[in-house]
Amino acid sequence: MSCSEIDNYARDLRIIAMAGLGLLSLPVSSLAGEWIISPSIGIDHIYTDNVFLSSEDPQSENITRVRPTLSAYKEGARGNFDFNYAPEYRHYWDDTQSNQTINLLRTSGNLEVMENQLFVDAWATSDQTQLSSGRSSPDGITGISDPIDYYTLGVSPYYTTRFGNVSVLEARYSLDRVDYSDDQAVNSTSQSLDMVLGSGTYTVAHAWELAASHTVEDFAGEARDNKISRFRGEYIQQMSRRWALAFAAGYEDYQLVNNNDVDGAIWSAGVIFTPSNHTRFAIGAGERAFGDDYYMDLVHRTAYTVWRMGFTRDYISARDEATEDTLFLRQDDFGELVRDAVLDNPPPVSVTGVSTLSADYYESDRLSGSVSFRSTRTQAVLRANLIKRDYAADSSQQDTRDAVTSIQLNRVLSRKFNGVTRLLWRDHEQELLDYKEWVISLGLTYSLGENAALSTSVGHLERNGDTDLSSYDENRADVGFVWRF
Repeated sequence: MSCSEIDNYARDLRIIAMAGLGLLSLPVSSLAGEWIISPSIGIDHIYTDNVFLSSEDPQSENITRVRPTLSAYKEGARGNFDFNYAPEYRHYWDDTQSNQTINLLRTSGNLEVMENQLFVDAWATSDQTQLSSGRSSPDGITGISDPIDYYTLGVSPYYTTRFGNVSVLEARYSLDRVDYSDDQAVNSTSQSLDMVLGSGTYTVAHAWELAASHTVEDFAGEARDNKISRFRGEYIQQMSRRWALAFAAGYEDYQLVNNNDVDGAIWSAGVIFTPSNHTRFAIGAGERAFGDDYYMDLVHRTAYTVWRMGFTRDYISARDEATEDTLFLRQDDFGELVRDAVLDNPPPVSVTGVSTLSADYYESDRLSGSVSFRSTRTQAVLRANLIKRDYAADSSQQDTRDAVTSIQLNRVLSRKFNGVTRLLWRDHEQELLDYKEWVISLGLTYSLGENAALSTSVGHLERNGDTDLSSYDENRADVGFVWRF
């Protein structure tokens, strides 16, 4: 590694770490309690037989990754703090691609400024996405299209008060920013005001909520701002111990830079079925300003499994997707605390990156499902996602449809050995590019003690596209070492 590369790596590390320093300034007295701190360092070497993911004349490459990580968690009487950071340096020994540093960060905090009334939320993230037409492996290490880095930073003070046990009021102001590393993407700043008045604990037979919000989004280079206003009321009536009816009504108004203005009534009706403490199912339909609306949510728990399924429809932008918090989850599927949110979570499997990084809004349909299983020696997770993005008829952007299924199986083979199997399948449809892709990897981990482990794996990627240029395959071998401090 050259001196300039070391300087750039250190600079990137300092810049992205600074995003979380504001959260570190939370008063120590407000965070009384146990710190959970999990630092580590990992290094692995990858051999690939097709670094450019070429359909003809594949070229091999050796890649070394260095990945220090830090996961820190604190929950106190008047505040909490969660910091997870994993910078990754990639060195290409045959100079087929430029060496690079990838920063993955999720940090958040909450501070109670005035007891039971005034609070402040703050957060910062760093992540990657890629255009859906990009020829790139799921982890972005190989291919000819560079993933796009993006960063979010936000703060949200809010005030809440109770009116006896009859109702609760919350007033919130939020300010956040989204920046992309690609010059063609549109950076933006958002400000929003939210007011929510909801039922208290006076009765359990019914629950209600009145909400109003106004959001202004300022996109760089655009002549005017997006302005979104929503007014919504919800009511849930408990019919019996198992059944409840849910109703919603309101109005929403979208005044958008790159889309026609949309406004109209909101209404929906649905049912909630709760046969036991382990199962809940909700389903409903209605209408929003942009068209028909549907939703569904299912959670079922047993001693060894957790089943989830959900469907949502919304009118959103690439900015909204970028601000979704998906990296380094602090709770597992069983609702238990993850002590090392960076290393102990399975690698995130994302639905293909957004098809455009502009101010355009589109109708988004998301269907997701998962099954998690765990026993004394085995853990398995099956996830499936389907997302459709439908742009306005006069938009220059292309509609996309992505179906993604992933399986991860971890098995304790002996006191020292663990086996890992991962499978990813993706089906992408777009006007100018259709393809089906699958990736499989088999790995083995050998424990060197409580805090160190060696690992090795082999993997295969294959994509079948609608053209020869978008069809290719890749084989990999990986050897690595991880040490937890």
